[in-house]
Amino acid sequence: MRGGLSMVNDINAVKTQLTRILGQENVLDSESDRKFYSTDLSYTEGKVAQVVIRPGNTEELSACVALATSADLAIVPRGGGMSYTRGYQPEKEASMLIDMRRMNRILDLNTEDMYVTVEAGCTWKDLYEELMDGDIPVRTPYFGPLSGMYATIGGAVSQNSLFLGSGIYNTVAESVLGLKVVLADGDVLQTGSAAHKNGTPFWRHFGPDLTGIFTADTGAFGVKSEITLQLIEAPAVTLFMSFGFDTIESMLETQTVLARKRICSECYGFDPYYNNSFEKQGFTFGEGLTVLRDVAGTEGGIKGLWTSFKVAKSGKSFLKKVKYSLHMTFDSYHKDVAHKALETAREVCLENHGNEIDNTLPTVFRAHPFGGVRTVLLGSEGEIWLPVHGFMPLSKAVEMGSATERYFSENKSLMDKYNIHSSYLTCFAGTEFVIEPSIYWHDELGDFRLSLIEEEFAEKWKSIPVDEEKRAVALKLRDGLRDLYDENGCCHLQLGKYYPYQEMMSNEPLKKLLAGVKKTLDPEGHVNPGSLGLR
Repeated sequence: MRGGLSMVNDINAVKTQLTRILGQENVLDSESDRKFYSTDLSYTEGKVAQVVIRPGNTEELSACVALATSADLAIVPRGGGMSYTRGYQPEKEASMLIDMRRMNRILDLNTEDMYVTVEAGCTWKDLYEELMDGDIPVRTPYFGPLSGMYATIGGAVSQNSLFLGSGIYNTVAESVLGLKVVLADGDVLQTGSAAHKNGTPFWRHFGPDLTGIFTADTGAFGVKSEITLQLIEAPAVTLFMSFGFDTIESMLETQTVLARKRICSECYGFDPYYNNSFEKQGFTFGEGLTVLRDVAGTEGGIKGLWTSFKVAKSGKSFLKKVKYSLHMTFDSYHKDVAHKALETAREVCLENHGNEIDNTLPTVFRAHPFGGVRTVLLGSEGEIWLPVHGFMPLSKAVEMGSATERYFSENKSLMDKYNIHSSYLTCFAGTEFVIEPSIYWHDELGDFRLSLIEEEFAEKWKSIPVDEEKRAVALKLRDGLRDLYDENGCCHLQLGKYYPYQEMMSNEPLKKLLAGVKKTLDPEGHVNPGSLGLR
């Protein structure tokens, strides 16, 4: 092992060379910067990278990666920082963390062949707004998570996120046509039809699906630099509907039927705690009734989309008496088709004993899909929000929903003792189901969370003290839910370094294949060590 002095000299030499490539302003080495960028939302301790870089294009990224790995530094890519599964937390101090957000350009927009190529640091918000503002509005099939103001396309592809558009178009990985990836030695690999010597990136399956190796890999195999996504014409019509249910079972039964019909662009449910939180926060992501008045004033509505919905007549109390709320969005190119889908969904909801309620919530979400993230990162009183999830077949949804409620019931006395609360979101991606419980507790927010919320709330909540005892209990409760889902055969998105991917797999040939891919692409194990359990 090298001594401390030589290691310091080595890293200083690397920083000098990185500065020559990127400029001083794009090489960060202060302790505060390194700690800030090395911290995700998981509330688990990781190492602090020795240097943070901000490359501006694939060529700079390639040069920096080759330099770092030749100096035996691990390389860890970071997008918008929305990971809560230690996706970019370094496992060792001898790491170079790569902030991808300067690589944010739209490189090629082809509305004839219907694809768009972007740099991996582009946010979903920026891409969506650029695509929708064209002469002929287009969008990607899956078009982002609720944190899309910050979340990058590279991060979402690495973690295989879902939400907007997922009801019909599944997770983000399904929308990817090809990738440009910087490997551990700095080589740049291209997948899909763009790899053809005379080709363009219009097709993913040019030979074996090598693009799929890098989707949902949590950054274990290389650093994504450019991504090509499918395009669809933006729907001309968007309709909304919401229903209330008395039990989680009836809501989940409804969602599984709707998932099989593939008629909802989004269909998500909330439990009583979530509903109450929306009430306390004005039920919107910062836009409130003003948005509803704007949308209601014209058939043009949301960016020219035709809308039809009920504005809440009782201010923000429309969820007050609702136990479980289900919210649906219907997109189409003609309002008759959208109405048919909505009426079909309404029949399913009524058959499962639902009661129609004001559809304010899905309307506001879609009116401004990429607003601030405070209400999805924190509770209404500044509590920490930390989710966990299970990804399952539709046949397991009701069973696992009931199991989730039992888990919280069995731990009620412990949670009451420490003033820990819980909620859960339910939704589907295509014909796969997701249950995402969240744990809430009061604890120090930390610099990264504070940087993501409005100044007035950051000032109000920055003095919440550290509570290590409560945190330990909350994290143990979260682990218990993860284990519950694993025991019942559930899979996971956003694997990061939190979900025990290696331990969950029973097929040894598959493990050997995975290890072989890693060995081929990253023989010295420099790329995001620990992701997918590969070290």
